[in-house]
Amino acid sequence: MSSPNSQFDELGLKVQRAQYEVDKIRGTATVGGITVEVDAKNRLVAVDHPDAESILAAYEAALRDKQPKVDEAMRDVLSDPHAQAVSTFLETNDSGEEARRRRIAKTDERYFEKFRQDPLGRNR
Repeated sequence: MSSPNSQFDELGLKVQRAQYEVDKIRGTATVGGITVEVDAKNRLVAVDHPDAESILAAYEAALRDKQPKVDEAMRDVLSDPHAQAVSTFLETNDSGEEARRRRIAKTDERYFEKFRQDPLGRNR
């Protein structure tokens, strides 16, 4: 008979494997001559179109425009002392996740740079 801890460990491994597989998922669609690729978190990963650079620039500008609105909407919650305590706890105990996020961000950055240099993927 296995111990409760080993059952939780096994579940943890299953969750990690599932997350790893989900992180690799990409969705691709072409409409009106524009091909778009998104990741499992609905982030725009690639655009294939003669105006791809402009489309990506508009996407990035929209993200920058959105952020202050999100910050304002969340201001009351984030300024609450209880929410700050939870946030501090999560940040302190989530350094491994932060390292993973930074690796992904660096990978995304390299991908977008390659994409900007060769939007049609002719040299991939």
